[in-house]
Amino acid sequence: MAGTFRALIIDDDRDLLLLVRKTLEFMAGWEVVTAASGAAGIELARSAAPNVVLVDVMMPEMDGYEVCRRLKAEPATAGVPIVLLTARRDLDQRQLTAAGAAGVLFKPFQPDQLARQLRELCP
Repeated sequence: MAGTFRALIIDDDRDLLLLVRKTLEFMAGWEVVTAASGAAGIELARSAAPNVVLVDVMMPEMDGYEVCRRLKAEPATAGVPIVLLTARRDLDQRQLTAAGAAGVLFKPFQPDQLARQLRELCP
């Protein structure tokens, strides 16, 4: 892939943001931008032009499904693959599909496998 691969991570858990950022930057050589809320993530997605967005399902004010729907509704971000991140194993597949998500990663995840898993979900 030519150029730098850029990931946007949206999660209200600061520790998880730091873990994902360090993992993708140092282990995969990706550029990573982060946002601590859905609204901030949507704004950042417009300007940062990420190659992939990883968003937590359960956040206050705006959950990951809503973030996904809003990003898919905007022309500038509609084509960006979005992966939902959750600890819940009982996700409704219809809700996932309706939101337009490319896939889901479950917590806890293996940091050394994160970049590979994201690339598999978002080739």
